[in-house]
Amino acid sequence: MTAPARVGEPSPRDPSKKPREDQDKARRRTAGAERAYARRAQRAQNLRGGAAVPQQKAVSKAPFVVLVMLVLGAGVAGIMYFSTQAAADTYRLQEARAEAEKLTLRMEQLRREVALLESPTDLARRATEMGLVEPSNPARLRQNPDGSIEEFGKPSAPTKSTPPPPPSPETPPAGQTPPAGQTPPPGNQTPPAGG
Repeated sequence: MTAPARVGEPSPRDPSKKPREDQDKARRRTAGAERAYARRAQRAQNLRGGAAVPQQKAVSKAPFVVLVMLVLGAGVAGIMYFSTQAAADTYRLQEARAEAEKLTLRMEQLRREVALLESPTDLARRATEMGLVEPSNPARLRQNPDGSIEEFGKPSAPTKSTPPPPPSPETPPAGQTPPAGQTPPPGNQTPPAGG
C-alpha cells in the first residue's frame, strides 16, 4: 500500500503528474552530467557508424607530423653542413699556421743575412773587392761653439792599390796542400815540416 499524500502534494496514484516528475529530473541534471550523457551518446554513435571519427583525428594529425619530420630533417642537414664546414676551416687554419711559421723562419733568415751584410767587416771586404781604399790620413772637422767649422789634419789622396787577383780553381789558397794525386804549382811549394 502506498503512503497517503500530504496536503498540497499530488497524489502518487495520479497518472497526469508522472511526466512532470520526469521533466523535473531532467532539469536537476548538472552540466557535468550533461557532458557525460553527450559522451555516452557519441560513443554509441561511433560504435554504430564504425571508426569514422578516429580516422578524421589521424588525418588531422598528419600535416603536423610531416611538419615535425621536415623540421628535424632540416636540423640534421644543417648540423652536418656546419660540422663539415668546421672541419674544412680547421684544415685551412692548420695550413695557414704552417705557412705563417715558414714565413716567420724565412723572415728571421733574411734578418740574419741583412745583419751580416751590414757588419763593418763585410762592408770593408766588399769595398776592397770593388777597388775602394781607405785613406791613410783623413782630415777631421770640428764645429766650434760659435758655429764656425775648424779643420784638423792635412788630407791626402789615397793611393789606389790593385786588388789581389781572384784565386784560380787550380791553385789552392796559401797554407793548404793540394789534393792527393796533384802536384803543387812551381811557385807555391813549401818545404816539408821538420826538416
